[in-house]
Amino acid sequence: MKRHALLLIFAMVVSLLPMTAHCDFFRDVRNAYLPGEVKALMIGEMEAPLIEVEARTPLPLGVAIVLTEPFPSSLTLAQGNSLASMLAEKGWNVVISPFNLPINSPSTLNTEEQTSESQQENLTPSIGSKQMVHPRSNQLTQYLDFESTTTALALQLNALDNYLQDRTGYRMVIAQGMLAAAYLSAIEVQPNFQPDTFVAISPFWPQEETNNLVIDTIAKANFPILDLSLSNFNDWESRTAIRRKVRAKNELKLHYRQVVLPNNSLTFSIKLIEKSPNIHMVANSTIGWTRHLGW
Repeated sequence: MKRHALLLIFAMVVSLLPMTAHCDFFRDVRNAYLPGEVKALMIGEMEAPLIEVEARTPLPLGVAIVLTEPFPSSLTLAQGNSLASMLAEKGWNVVISPFNLPINSPSTLNTEEQTSESQQENLTPSIGSKQMVHPRSNQLTQYLDFESTTTALALQLNALDNYLQDRTGYRMVIAQGMLAAAYLSAIEVQPNFQPDTFVAISPFWPQEETNNLVIDTIAKANFPILDLSLSNFNDWESRTAIRRKVRAKNELKLHYRQVVLPNNSLTFSIKLIEKSPNIHMVANSTIGWTRHLGW
């Protein structure tokens, strides 16, 4: 009995960890740096952290925006720092903008599930609730909403655009995973925020219909795209990798390049003793891409 109670308490604590990490993410970012190293970006009434790394060349090429988030499916803050350091050496002013991925609370999920169950019972009482959740469905879709993420990201991009409106030169945006997929859709809705180039690192979304949307948004984008595909990153990304390349070719997208990179282990620490080989390859591919564009 006592063991059962301990297991129940442990399960409840684990279930609350994503919410706790989500709420405290911006505070953790500020605490990871010395006072004065983190600037404030106003997104409506909310204050988000912003880290700037100045170019180490006399004539900067422009601004590179690196979008990070706390999940390993995207660029972590540590990886963003390493990437910013290497891009700054090549003449880029880098802005690291952490993004807080919107997560549905358990109370909201319970309410939605109860509503769906009652509606399902009224419509098809003979079937029951077994068809509501497919046994092979991804559990992330229960906590993540693509439209909410896209809307929140569009608001942050608007704030970044206002913050950087006086900056000259090219504008490059780098994002990975789910954040890269959301960025492609956000830019499609807000064409005024289109960058001079976008570096998409293994873009995906853990839902079939939305994941296939990445193929179309890449092919129809009006700006150059470097599509970096990390091998064995996850099944969602690997399902669309070849299709992204073929669709871009069939749509006659001139400024598109897909590079397959070997995937190495991710590093989660803030202060890196050794830079991840993964980030070295991403930085080298990005610099090679900008030089191909003539920058």
